[in-house]
Amino acid sequence: MSTPHQQAEQSAWYLNPIAEIKGVRHALIMTLDGMVVARSSELARDEADGIAAMTSALHAASRSAANTALGAPEQTPVETVTVQNAYGTYMVMPAGTRTNTLIAVSGDADMPMGVVAHTMARQAKKLGEQLMSVPVRSDDSAS
Repeated sequence: MSTPHQQAEQSAWYLNPIAEIKGVRHALIMTLDGMVVARSSELARDEADGIAAMTSALHAASRSAANTALGAPEQTPVETVTVQNAYGTYMVMPAGTRTNTLIAVSGDADMPMGVVAHTMARQAKKLGEQLMSVPVRSDDSAS
């Protein structure tokens, strides 16, 4: 059984194609409840922990607000949350359709959003497929 640190190192490769795009500051994989799964090397662990916790709240609030405003069922998932300001762009999207994992990217104002969004979606799909392919433990394994 691998440790959380080993699992994070195994998942970090999903971020490499994103982090290599010009203008990307850092990338992060986290659970919906704000736990860091993997982070790009530019992001310190403490900073990643704080960003993941805040992103969890941002994602939940965005889903609630959007679903209420659009008249969608309460649990309708959000595809992408994008925040832009004078310092750059922050994008968050789920990793796969039935996972509790998010991918987030922070970038400069000149970051090519289309390229980043496409790459994030591609990597999210790969990550989601891996997460969904992990076999479920049976009760027999506890004995």
